[in-house]
Amino acid sequence: MDIQAIGVLSANTVGTGLAEIFLKYGCQVRIFDNFKDSLNISLAKIKWSMRQAGREDLLSNLEGVQDLSKFDGADIVVETLAQDLEVRRQFFSKLKPFIRTECVVAVCCGVHPLKEVLESSDLPKDRTLGFNFQRPVRSNPLVELVRTDATRDDCLEAALTLLKKIEKTPVIVKDNPGQIVERLRLPFILSAFKLLEAGKGLPGDIDGAFREVSGAPLGPLETADFLGLDRGYKASQDIYEALGRPERLTPSAMALRLVQYGQLGRKSTIGFYIYEDGRIVGENPELSNVVKYLGLKNAPKEEIFSDLMGPVIEEARTLASEIMASEHDIETAMKLAMGWPKGPLAYGRDMKELFVKKRAGEFDSLDAY
Repeated sequence: MDIQAIGVLSANTVGTGLAEIFLKYGCQVRIFDNFKDSLNISLAKIKWSMRQAGREDLLSNLEGVQDLSKFDGADIVVETLAQDLEVRRQFFSKLKPFIRTECVVAVCCGVHPLKEVLESSDLPKDRTLGFNFQRPVRSNPLVELVRTDATRDDCLEAALTLLKKIEKTPVIVKDNPGQIVERLRLPFILSAFKLLEAGKGLPGDIDGAFREVSGAPLGPLETADFLGLDRGYKASQDIYEALGRPERLTPSAMALRLVQYGQLGRKSTIGFYIYEDGRIVGENPELSNVVKYLGLKNAPKEEIFSDLMGPVIEEARTLASEIMASEHDIETAMKLAMGWPKGPLAYGRDMKELFVKKRAGEFDSLDAY
């Protein structure tokens, strides 16, 4: 099965980025959106980028459409809708008549399990799989390729071939809530919220300590701001509910308060940090009204690192046992998604002295708002 003709469902940021990537690698691309203005902006971005790259000769292979029947004849339809399951179900229902017999459908399922998406739609179960591209999609190489027991092997192989063609690194994941990256990023960020609430430093202290010890480009609070606190809180709710409400993954009330204040991170110019032109220029001065013991104690950087990475290591072990994921796949996914020089399990081995169980101190039991 050779994939050449691609339909991209939604002209949002991810859809626009994917359409451009597919175009650059010689595919025929049609991108759909209900809103004409969104579609025109998406097309303008792609055309500008292609011309800047001297690849305007490929623009004849690009078409913006507002009629789902134009996806008839596609080899694969890639869905990037950032909306709830009911809205997506309605789109899939309208799309189904135009999915030809051998067309593969790749749905977005970074947080919601693929099984849940299939149960809420009438997509062909044997030809539907999950794509979870990591942001920013143009530069991050990782794609979680999600399959169920019903996924046809030839469809999986075709998807793998396509992803390798566009120079992405696919990791095949057995379907579960949050897959690998969202599932493990959640305790990483939740642990940072708990450190703030315990008074173990300001945002810059926590992020700086993690970067210094780990060699990573971003700390957990910088990561939360980059992803968007509203998106992160919704993802935490969905994964928490899907896994049966485990206490260790309880969504953060502090994060919810920031979302209610409209402080969503980089996209709103304020979250844990203040942003100008996408750069951090200060810490949120209102955090002291949200975090009771903010910055009460500066904990050692090694302690901060172990408090952040320890829960990720434990969750990685739990995830591996639940879906029989290999250590290699877990480590690869987290290194590529997060930019870490090591995966969580490697940190646990190489720095095991930092994860020795310590006696709880007074700052580990402070109450929060």
